[in-house]
Amino acid sequence: MPDQTAGELLQQVEQEQRIAILVLGCLQTVYDRCTQTIRATWGSKPRRNTDIFYVYGGQNAGIAPDMVDIEHIIGQARPPELQDYEVWVSGDIILCGAADVYAGQQDCILRKRLIAFGYLANQRCYDFVYTVCASSYVDVDALQLYVKSLPIAGVYHGPLNVHEPSGYPFVSGSSILLSRDVAADLADNAEDIISAYPDTMPDDVVIGHWIANKYCTESVAEISSRIATDRKATNNQTFVMPYGEGLMDFVWSLAHSQVPQKQAYHYHFHSRRMWEMGNFHRRFFAA
Repeated sequence: MPDQTAGELLQQVEQEQRIAILVLGCLQTVYDRCTQTIRATWGSKPRRNTDIFYVYGGQNAGIAPDMVDIEHIIGQARPPELQDYEVWVSGDIILCGAADVYAGQQDCILRKRLIAFGYLANQRCYDFVYTVCASSYVDVDALQLYVKSLPIAGVYHGPLNVHEPSGYPFVSGSSILLSRDVAADLADNAEDIISAYPDTMPDDVVIGHWIANKYCTESVAEISSRIATDRKATNNQTFVMPYGEGLMDFVWSLAHSQVPQKQAYHYHFHSRRMWEMGNFHRRFFAA
């Protein structure tokens, strides 16, 4: 086979899917330690066509105890107070027009995610938005390989659950993979979504219920029933469990059992034991 020309290599790169990994940040000290661990481990290596962003609320900073200064996060004097749904971006930091913690706004996590979805899908035009919690370890190579097998639209993948007592189906907020069209649709309807649900309902449940109603021919009850009985949840690319397994949950597991699994691209650690994520990285991925 002849060697590829520079033009052919450039075309290959351009055709590869672009992924934005969105880490749900928080100004509380414990989560600041989480994001610092990410930056020192799986987030430390630049990857072609995959970028990592950290999202925070830009309103009511410092409203709760044990919170780091927002200047510590952005590395400069804080920007002007953001209005609702506004976004301010500096490097890999996304500040949103929402509070950062529940004490400032009970649905702040939902707002932060939706606002950031809009920036990444509409303004930066990534093909996929992958949003994870701050105690996540992502095998970026495995994620890129998984995304190659997916269609470019209608994707809503991750660990499946049914919320009680509502009975709504949803993908766990620790690991949600969205195609650009779904992420953009969520962002474009952010105000309607937020107003339609109680502010105490978990953000991932709200997103799941909205997607079930908007994208699925199956009823919400049918999707939940299928998830509960380990059946294929829908006939499209929504409510799909990656490789039939979902994330690897290391939150309560012993350190010696924390080993990579074939095909897995997401590992969930305990937010107050970040040294375990560091050890995991050194043992299996640092080389």
